[in-house]
Amino acid sequence: MFKRFAHPLLAITCAAALQAQQSQNMAQSARPPTNLSAPTGEISSQPPLTLEQCVVMALDKNFDLRIQRTTTENALNTLEIAKAEYDPTLTGSAEQSYRRSDLYGTGAATGSHGLAATAAVSQKIITGATLKLGYTASRASASGIAASGTASATYNPNWGSGLTLSVSQPVLKNFGSAANRASQEIARLGIDRANYDLKNVVLSTIRAVETSYYNLAYVRAVLEVRKFSLEVAQKLLEENKLRRTTGVATNLDVLQAEVGVATAQRDILVAQKNVNDAEDTLLALINPFQFDAAIGPLAITDIGDINVSFDRSYKLALDNAPDLASQRLLIKQNEINVDVAKNNRLPELDVYANAGYNAARDNYGTAFGNTLSQDHHNWAIGATITYPWGSRRERAQLAQARASLDNSRISYEKYDQGVLVMVRTAVRDVLTSDEGVRITSLATKLSEQQYELEKARYDQGLSTFRRVQDMKVDLDNARIAELNANVNLRNALAELARLEASSLNRYSVKLDN
Repeated sequence: MFKRFAHPLLAITCAAALQAQQSQNMAQSARPPTNLSAPTGEISSQPPLTLEQCVVMALDKNFDLRIQRTTTENALNTLEIAKAEYDPTLTGSAEQSYRRSDLYGTGAATGSHGLAATAAVSQKIITGATLKLGYTASRASASGIAASGTASATYNPNWGSGLTLSVSQPVLKNFGSAANRASQEIARLGIDRANYDLKNVVLSTIRAVETSYYNLAYVRAVLEVRKFSLEVAQKLLEENKLRRTTGVATNLDVLQAEVGVATAQRDILVAQKNVNDAEDTLLALINPFQFDAAIGPLAITDIGDINVSFDRSYKLALDNAPDLASQRLLIKQNEINVDVAKNNRLPELDVYANAGYNAARDNYGTAFGNTLSQDHHNWAIGATITYPWGSRRERAQLAQARASLDNSRISYEKYDQGVLVMVRTAVRDVLTSDEGVRITSLATKLSEQQYELEKARYDQGLSTFRRVQDMKVDLDNARIAELNANVNLRNALAELARLEASSLNRYSVKLDN
């Protein structure tokens, strides 16, 4: 009996010794990364790319930021347009005329020639009044019977020079600085809103870069796990082939090991695709259209101690959230629109006054020199009133303005509630993710010990290769789960920083509001 079984027992003993030595060598080899800072071997020689560098590049080239900067410039131009309403306006005109008539069909024709040039400057002031100063130079000549009439033929040709000052002031609709500054105030608030919208885009861009950066670190680390898993699978295949030659392992064990190698190779292909996709996503943010650029190793820093507080984060969000600030300014804009709509319901009552001097001589030089001689002067005062019957348009515009104001106030409450919910969620995500990192780290250690134990049992003939394969899959999943927990924690902190707007300070981004 002993001789019959001596050779198999010797084979088992030799195989077990060989497996124990190989297992020890595998245990001493480098383990795959279970954190996000380990660089991929193929790119470890390149200089590291920091998150701060990515943020700087994204803020310089991001499409959304370029669009928002244009929107901000348009807001500035809107204010200039509103201010331009009070710029002086220069006008000028020239006219030449001729008139001929036949008195009562007698054949006695009369004719008159006229030439006039006018220049004026007008200025609207903040009370709504319009001031206008105009000067007119003219020349008139008559022929026929008209030339002999003493009233019109004092000078023939007759040269005229006149200076007129006029003012028109609304006293109901469009009266006062509040009504006339409304467009400028709305435009100024629009600039502030555009700046807050720019701040919002900056925060969103930073958040997108952080997400892409951490995701790339994650999928690269997963790729390293998959590569290490392939190495283990290949060594297990070699062991099983060796064990088969000694009669310890079966063809089924070898086939299972070959399937394990093939599965690991497939996982590497998927992981490599994910790495390529993640690199493209990050490049699209930091270096548009340069997808052939190589991204070196990433510099993932330690998080350190986690210390979050809902009260502190919520206060920061209320004070700094650009959406809330922009919505508050929108409410102010709509309040001004309501005041303007109320003013527009008033009748248009304008009072006006004008006064002027003029002179008529036989040549232009003499007429011009005597313009202010007070030989001829005039003045007039008056008022006009206009009121649309029923004021349907004005009443509808006021109703629209009030509805917009109500909507903006409701929207603000909605934003406020949204910030409250998002901050609560973000704080919980940080706390949960932090605990998740601790739990998955323990789970990884447990899976490593379980795999080593099951492998040792298999080496001693006390387990099946199928069990070893299952433990290996569990170990890979545990390592990936730990990586996922780490990236989830970083993303949760990044989201909380976006809500607080504290990421601007972290990356030293200065914005003028």
